[in-house]
Amino acid sequence: MPERRETLTTISVPAISPGNYVRLRREALGLSVNDLALMLETVPGVSAHRRAEWLTMIETGVEDISVYVALALHDTIAIDLRILAYWMAIAEGAKPYRIGTMPALLPMFPYPQKGTG
Repeated sequence: MPERRETLTTISVPAISPGNYVRLRREALGLSVNDLALMLETVPGVSAHRRAEWLTMIETGVEDISVYVALALHDTIAIDLRILAYWMAIAEGAKPYRIGTMPALLPMFPYPQKGTG
């Protein structure tokens, strides 16, 4: 029987910004920036024009996405918070990994050795 060899392949993940992810999701739903601005509520109340400017700044990377904004976008246009968190981490300098897997935690959280804990 021939020997079976497995090879590991590095998967190249195209980097996008968190704002680009928001834009792609909005466009997939057929919404303009103004449409989405009208759908979002703010406290205190802000004009739709100002919300549209703010969304444009988020989509172009000028403005960061806060937790509150992420939750509002999730509620409004079903942004996947896991994917958004992934791209936010990449934007902050984290190394990419395959979505759906957990990086090894052993170097950060070693298990106690037998007899030591």
